[in-house]
Amino acid sequence: MRKFMTSLTAVATFTLAAVPALGLLQNAHAAEPTARILVGDLNLSDPAQAAVLRTRVDTQGQALCRQVIGREIRSNIREADCLAQIRLDVRRQLTAAQRADLRRSAAPSSLQVASR
Repeated sequence: MRKFMTSLTAVATFTLAAVPALGLLQNAHAAEPTARILVGDLNLSDPAQAAVLRTRVDTQGQALCRQVIGREIRSNIREADCLAQIRLDVRRQLTAAQRADLRRSAAPSSLQVASR
């Protein structure tokens, strides 16, 4: 009987130790999906490098939106709306100087015309 009680105590202790661990796994799985987009290596006043940033944002954004939409079975979020929100979030996280450079790179360049 003593051996049975020792085994039962060991099983109960193991079970109680496993329950919080399962909760931690569930919480880790439930964490909000995130994406990291590198900006520091780009000169955003250069239109070509601004295009690189847009590509990075779109690539990471599409992957992130698929994760978010895939998690919520009854999601009514469209991928286009999700991507638009991510673009807005990225723009908000840029510094004021980076946003100004990005605006300048998107502006049409001046055209000089020679007249005779």
